[in-house]
Amino acid sequence: MFRRSIILAFALLIALPALANTTQLTPGHPATAPAQPVLRLMNEREFSAFLARLDEDLVRSELQLKKMDVKSLTPDLQAMQDLERSHEQCLQSLDNTREEIRKLAQKQTLKLDLFLLIDLNELARNLDALDEVLVNPAAVNGTTRAVKSLGYAKQVLNMDVTLTNQTSTFQHHFIAFTGVVDASMEQPEQDPAQPDSQK
Repeated sequence: MFRRSIILAFALLIALPALANTTQLTPGHPATAPAQPVLRLMNEREFSAFLARLDEDLVRSELQLKKMDVKSLTPDLQAMQDLERSHEQCLQSLDNTREEIRKLAQKQTLKLDLFLLIDLNELARNLDALDEVLVNPAAVNGTTRAVKSLGYAKQVLNMDVTLTNQTSTFQHHFIAFTGVVDASMEQPEQDPAQPDSQK
């Protein structure tokens, strides 16, 4: 019971930023806001389709990242090493996330859902870090390099936006799934002596 409570608390803490951004004020009615979206568990078909879309997005992001020639952005050795390290971390995070998707496509469990959620959040952090390095004017020397670096930064930002939307959808599913699992584990076991006493 304590372990389930920790998992649920962890899931809620991770999901809070995504849930906090889902409420917007209705134009013209500043005092009224639409209700929070209902957490809904995806059925098996929807979940498979979601994983397939997520994996396609990650493959596209991976191809874009691999095309980036970060070594050509700066002659400064330290700045180049920072760029390369950040770039490699993003590629590694993408691999890790895609591996969790492959496992989840075979069988959905709360543990694998949690691992995917952790990997998605790590990937988002690494994309943010790479984007920050790419837009750092001190790391890039020359107009041509600056334009190229900003172009890369825009691509990374687009990846991050797509990932944020997918992560938010998955967080809602994960919280709903956690609730279902928790409710099923709290079902009282039927007393085997009870049917006999009713005879």
